[in-house]
Amino acid sequence: MAENAEKSLDSFIKDYIDNVQLGFEKRWEAVKPDIYDNWVHECIGALLSRQATLTIEMVKAPSIWNAHVAPLFLRCQIDAYISLGWVLADPLQRCKKFVLYGLGQEKLFIEFLEEALQEESEPSDAEQLNKLIKIRKEWLNGQLADWATEVNVGAWSGMTAREMAKEIGRESIYKHAYVPFSGVAHNMWQHIGIFNTTPCTNPMHKWHLVPKIHKIPIEPDFMYRSAKYASISFEIFDKSMDISCDIPLPVKFFGNHPFFSNKNNEGN
Repeated sequence: MAENAEKSLDSFIKDYIDNVQLGFEKRWEAVKPDIYDNWVHECIGALLSRQATLTIEMVKAPSIWNAHVAPLFLRCQIDAYISLGWVLADPLQRCKKFVLYGLGQEKLFIEFLEEALQEESEPSDAEQLNKLIKIRKEWLNGQLADWATEVNVGAWSGMTAREMAKEIGRESIYKHAYVPFSGVAHNMWQHIGIFNTTPCTNPMHKWHLVPKIHKIPIEPDFMYRSAKYASISFEIFDKSMDISCDIPLPVKFFGNHPFFSNKNNEGN
């Protein structure tokens, strides 16, 4: 029985990866690149690829489909969806802003590495730092000369995530998913107070909380949510790019697959 279940799960994982991979590739094949506005092509493609990558990596590890780890992936996926939806609303201006902000952050990190190099006394570590700085500088200068790269320490869009979500008509996903999953990503009390503590068993101690590493069950609903966020990203891409794709969306594939066909969940 257990062996059959394991084989069925392995089959689902392989089939799901194939579905997402093919769905991404088919969509991107339908896009005609504009080499004169490469910011748009590169930014949108990378964000969509990132979303596909996140759900693929999550499905590979069923052991993380739990409240300890899964929200870290899901929070990142929601962030990718909001960013993708926001840049698609005005690609020419917003994609450039997205890329330039990232290049500025890379320039800042290189400066931090160069500071660390000055303080490094171990020759072998200094050599490794030098190699890393060289590689990252080559990547940066391959897109924009570092002297022309500005560093912006604010929000890349000039807006909060909630404002961006509201602008694309998805404030609900911010309220009902981004916010609670952010608590997990930032290790806030509303999460760790539940999942990383337990009441003391000594009544004389007034039932105060003590730290505990809880073993919690795997919840396939977390994977369903991952499929859902990948799907809405594909959908907004299709609508904005005016393309169609005959590959089933990941969330439909999930619900129709024999392994989960009787476990359709509707979560935000």
